[in-house]
Amino acid sequence: MPKLSMAVTEATLVEWLVADGDAVADGQGLYVAETDKVETEVPSGAAGVVHPVAAPGGVYAVGAELGWIEVPGRG
Repeated sequence: MPKLSMAVTEATLVEWLVADGDAVADGQGLYVAETDKVETEVPSGAAGVVHPVAAPGGVYAVGAELGWIEVPGRG
């Protein structure tokens, strides 16, 4: 979970915008996160194949791994 603002320590994963195994582009929306003040679409930081592991509805701390992106050419 990225740090959505200076005061945020956790956020709710509202929904995944992609499914396991989907190819994503760098900057493409991956999921929607919600804090007590805002709901925001979180973009991919790389192009590749996405593998979500966190469940929607869960509250996750900043820095928690919600999934991973398999980047072609990286072992």
